[in-house]
Amino acid sequence: MTVITRHSEFYLEDGSITLQIEDVLYKLHISLLRKFSVVFKDMFSMPPSSSQPNHHEGMSDESPVKLGLPFTVKKMDYLLWWFMCRYSSNLPPLEGLVSILELGTFLQIDVARSFAIQALSTDSLNLSPARQLSLALRFRISDWIELAFKALVVTPAHRLSLEDASFLGLTIMHIIHSTQSEIRHLRLVLAYNPLKMDKHDVLCKRPALGCQASWEAAWWDGFARHYLHPDHPCTPLEALAKFESANIAGVTTACRLQAVEFIRDHGVFDREYGILEEGLKLLKKFEGTVVC
Repeated sequence: MTVITRHSEFYLEDGSITLQIEDVLYKLHISLLRKFSVVFKDMFSMPPSSSQPNHHEGMSDESPVKLGLPFTVKKMDYLLWWFMCRYSSNLPPLEGLVSILELGTFLQIDVARSFAIQALSTDSLNLSPARQLSLALRFRISDWIELAFKALVVTPAHRLSLEDASFLGLTIMHIIHSTQSEIRHLRLVLAYNPLKMDKHDVLCKRPALGCQASWEAAWWDGFARHYLHPDHPCTPLEALAKFESANIAGVTTACRLQAVEFIRDHGVFDREYGILEEGLKLLKKFEGTVVC
């Protein structure tokens, strides 16, 4: 037989509502719960049912308001810590902040949710992009989704750990891997196919042999090696900036600037951003869900 016990800290003798989570009783101030939570405000404003007009759930230990999942004693304790100590400089551990985020979201306690998001964003917690994306999708933290997704896409696949995969699940890992693969293929195509310089400056004396050959050499030695770097590949904007400011031997300044203008006008590198946006759009379909 399960023994129901009173919480050692959060069973308040002057409380006005009794809650039961698992096998523990809480006695709290109903006015405080109503003030902060839209869900509790609606719950405790409901009149007694017609079948039991004299029965007032939550008025005694024998008739508590029973709360099931997502509530657990540990999660509720962290949420009540926030109620009592939210102005403290000491933060609960990561598990506690996630609990406050979860119950704050579920109970529509916006200030608790904001508190948890802000605390989870601090550098001291060093939240991994995988954990950040997992929380962002589950609890609809839109500002985190793009940031974490882009960080994961530029992370080499061999550096994504088993723990990362457990946070994200197979579906999200597939989206990340597919986006990485498409970008990698695009980069290989661009790196191994130097842009043909169809237009040359009037002062260019050897457009076919000297200028074009020098451009192609610079494309590989000065651009592709950075663009395909296994650990720190440059972004499309960084790649374009390299060409715009480079002094390429054998290529006149005017020819180089015309080539850069062609790259910009024709969106040669823009496709990479398009691939990212497509992956992000697909990812956002899973907001508010626990993906496996």
